[in-house]
Amino acid sequence: MIKKTKFRNVTTYILSFLIVIMIGFLFWISNMFQKAKYKIYNDFFKYEVSEIMYFPKNIKRYIYIEFGNNLVKKLKKDKKARKDLNLYLSSFSTLKIKNVFIVYKPQNEKYFRILADGSLDKKEKFAFNEKFEPLKIEYWYKVLETKRPVVFKQKVNNVTFLYPVVKSNRVYYVIVMDFTRLPLNLINDNLQKLKNDLKIVIFVMIFSIVVLIAFLFYDWKRQQEMQNLIEELQVLNDTLEDKVKEEIEKNREKEKQLILQSRMALMGELLSMIAHQWRQPLNVMSLIVSKLKLEFNLGKIDEKEIKNSIIKMEELIKHLSNTIDDFRKFYRKENEIKEVKLDDIIEQTLNIAKPSIEKNNIKIKVDVKCEKKIKTFANELKQVLLNIIRNAEDILKERQIKEAYIKINVFNDYKKNLCIIEIKDNGGGIDKNVIDKIFNPYFTTKDERNGTGLGLYMSKQIVEERLKGRLYAYNDDFGAVFRIELKADNG
Repeated sequence: MIKKTKFRNVTTYILSFLIVIMIGFLFWISNMFQKAKYKIYNDFFKYEVSEIMYFPKNIKRYIYIEFGNNLVKKLKKDKKARKDLNLYLSSFSTLKIKNVFIVYKPQNEKYFRILADGSLDKKEKFAFNEKFEPLKIEYWYKVLETKRPVVFKQKVNNVTFLYPVVKSNRVYYVIVMDFTRLPLNLINDNLQKLKNDLKIVIFVMIFSIVVLIAFLFYDWKRQQEMQNLIEELQVLNDTLEDKVKEEIEKNREKEKQLILQSRMALMGELLSMIAHQWRQPLNVMSLIVSKLKLEFNLGKIDEKEIKNSIIKMEELIKHLSNTIDDFRKFYRKENEIKEVKLDDIIEQTLNIAKPSIEKNNIKIKVDVKCEKKIKTFANELKQVLLNIIRNAEDILKERQIKEAYIKINVFNDYKKNLCIIEIKDNGGGIDKNVIDKIFNPYFTTKDERNGTGLGLYMSKQIVEERLKGRLYAYNDDFGAVFRIELKADNG
């Protein structure tokens, strides 16, 4: 009893320790995304500021060309010059840049005065030489004192940029630009949604591990009970005759086998129960995050991309949850080359692809004229075929092709001793401007479906590196053609 009590205590400590570790891991993930969010926010803000920096430089150059060093005097005398300068400043007003105006501060006055205003809204537009008392005036005085540009938050979603133009070691005039930081808030909101989704996944992982440990503990208790029974039988066995000993020994062996079988069956059930949880799309989510990071580094990230990534992630989680058991053997990596027939490979691939294809009213036409067997990695070849077929399905569905079909032709090239697989569709073909790029990593035309851009790249790597064959694409009169060439005696 003492031993059992100690074990229960140790088990309790272990369970508590594991739960604490997983909770700590959750907080670590949360902190990691918080830092990533902060970095994206600040880097994007710095990028916006650096972009805005070019505009006042252009304005300064324009003023120097048109007015020389006598801007204030000329504007006071020439009404047309004021109108032209206002018109020029209004050309910088966009959805991002809300206001563009120029101010100066007379030496003997308390307030700033307006030189020009490019605001499109006449109600908010300042008149020439109108007095102007800005909010957060300490930043404006800081510009006058330091003679350097200053950026500060003006309102909830607006940022003000002050760019001083210095003449004779004093600020001659200041170019003011108000621009919105709404895109930053949108990015922040979507990153927060992504973080919340990851919290859910981590919670499912913690729950699955706790359930697994509980079942293992239950299994251990059963084994202990059976072991106690065996020990009791062993005590009785010492007092029985030889024949009884043999029978008891046989029964004990049977009991051990039953214990082993029961444990293996239970473990199999547990693994089946938690397989879809442990195989939640962490890899795919990591790829999406990596893609976001890469596109951010390339300056291509936007709100639509983040939303599409989140939608794609949710679709993949649901899809993988329903199909992971069917694909487990299909995607198993092989270490040995096997001799197979191509019609068997195509049939097994279509068993997985057909339900979705037929659901979209797409016909499958198969014509296999290659009787030779080839030596290859069958599962990897099936993965390549499935990827190409799925791409064809996506194109036909996206372009809403009537009487859509996918043709799979398999035939021999006896001169070169090749087995050739051609996968065709009538989707109109690949744009000639991108056909040379489709096998590049991260290149995709599936913006709306948020394609990863790795499918065709990995397919080409598998065919040419692992299968020692060749994969390329071209267009015929009806659509795209993907051609796989494999040696008939490849080994």
